[in-house]
Amino acid sequence: MLNVAKFNFMPDTASKLMVRPIAISRDVDNQNDAAITLENAAPIQFVEISKAATSHWDNAYEIINAESNYSFAEPEIDSSAMFYADEMLEDKGELPKDSYYQFLEDWTHPPLPGIWHLNMEFSQLRPARAAVKDSGKAKKIRIAHLDTGYHSAHISFPGKFIRKDLERNFVEGEEDRWPSAEDQLVDGLLKMPGHGTGTLSILAGAHVNIPELTFDDSIGLAHEIEIVPIRIAKSVVLFKTGAFVKAMGYILNELSQAESTQIHVITMSMGGLASGAWADVVNQAYEQGIFMVSAAGNNFKKLPTRTMVYPARFNRVVAACGVAYDRSPYAKPWGEGSRYIMEGNYGPQSLMGTAVAAFTPNVPWATYRFNDVIGIRGDGTSSATPQIAAAAALYYSLHHDKLLTLPEPWMRVEAIRNALFKSAEKIINHQNNRYEDDYTVYYGNGILQAMDMLKVPVSSPGQLTKQQIDTVRFPFFKLIFGLKTTEETLDPEEEMMETELMQLVLSDERLQVLLHNEEKRLDELSSAEKIKLADIILDTPRASTILKQQMRLFRNQQLENTL
Repeated sequence: MLNVAKFNFMPDTASKLMVRPIAISRDVDNQNDAAITLENAAPIQFVEISKAATSHWDNAYEIINAESNYSFAEPEIDSSAMFYADEMLEDKGELPKDSYYQFLEDWTHPPLPGIWHLNMEFSQLRPARAAVKDSGKAKKIRIAHLDTGYHSAHISFPGKFIRKDLERNFVEGEEDRWPSAEDQLVDGLLKMPGHGTGTLSILAGAHVNIPELTFDDSIGLAHEIEIVPIRIAKSVVLFKTGAFVKAMGYILNELSQAESTQIHVITMSMGGLASGAWADVVNQAYEQGIFMVSAAGNNFKKLPTRTMVYPARFNRVVAACGVAYDRSPYAKPWGEGSRYIMEGNYGPQSLMGTAVAAFTPNVPWATYRFNDVIGIRGDGTSSATPQIAAAAALYYSLHHDKLLTLPEPWMRVEAIRNALFKSAEKIINHQNNRYEDDYTVYYGNGILQAMDMLKVPVSSPGQLTKQQIDTVRFPFFKLIFGLKTTEETLDPEEEMMETELMQLVLSDERLQVLLHNEEKRLDELSSAEKIKLADIILDTPRASTILKQQMRLFRNQQLENTL
């Protein structure tokens, strides 16, 4: 399905590129304005290279110029490491067991320890799942859980719902373990094991009795589901872009072949930098009618960025943002954060139309350190994501038959999203104007209300609008290269430069400051600010030679304009 080709340069440091062959790309067919695809062909190929280069992107530009049958290339990278502060990556050792039953004091929480987010006054997930069970109409829904895998010995592990025959491992270096998504739980700096165990506990955690929390119930979904665990990383930090592409290729090309294996919902509590290959597989999932939700990302004191990461930024993916217990944002007001306190990402405002919030932090989290402990210190947008996926699965289960009568598969996604967004609670606790008094800024469409969501009828075809094809674009950068703003397509090199630029914007705090967290367009920047933008790119070691060449031209142009 996903091919590995050879492109030999002078031997040096080994690396990989993800390339898009022209014949199976999302390049537009000018005859009918439809995406070109080939039946039973993978949309992305992996190319092994070895070459000394200024940056990995230089290799990508070179292969495009050398191979005429490629329409796009990008380096496979560790996509998310720069989003985590050193403080989070330190191995702090094992906490006392009792501490897991204590809330994080940096955020609002109930007066007594407990599992509160399921209740009617919050996410409504508990009454929603009961309603679906009691309806007598529930149909089995299959959920792909893309994460670091699971810990089968933990009390939260929902073994009866796991499709062991379908689980897979796409972590580089673990090829001999490809049929198993079990987390190896390797401790140490940058490892951060157990993340998938935590998110899986929120999605479909087993029935447990926790006297410390006065809780005796299922943590997550408990009926008419199947979970397909797919291990795509050892850690949320060591997350290669290619692993997500391979996992999606498995879902789209193999699991889609039979009704008994096809995926209805994808939940992914991970994310990273811009990727054109990610856009390709997200587009295909949407066209196949698969609902996808992904974490908006996290930051420490708004660094390196507080804006959403990919794939949550794509308009065909639902972005999971965070809302605290008292309905205030899961983000500290400007100037009040700390490098030791994790916050949730949100914005830019132009992308919040496909976002929704769920409750975090201080929600359940299965800790891998103790097999018998489900704590209440779950945080990050990682904890919000499986709640939204659970609500989507409940809606799909209850309204399954009507959803399948829709004439186009993508309409199922839009119908579920319509119910999710329409039912979301349109409220914010701005804490006496410590935050902006606008829920859309932080929560997009509002706060998850799963029971209310179930009550929204399935939309008719005429009420549904297809989302535009996802691409990785920073449109105002067309001006940098002197392109016509009316052009809908870019040549391969230009598209690659926009993707590279988007990666730099998301990972360089200087660019975030200059662009006002991406709320400011290039045509709103002064000439001095445009020169500063070019200087930042020129000062970045990760920037490619070709991008720096374009930035020098752009800088000189701005200098001439000031004379």
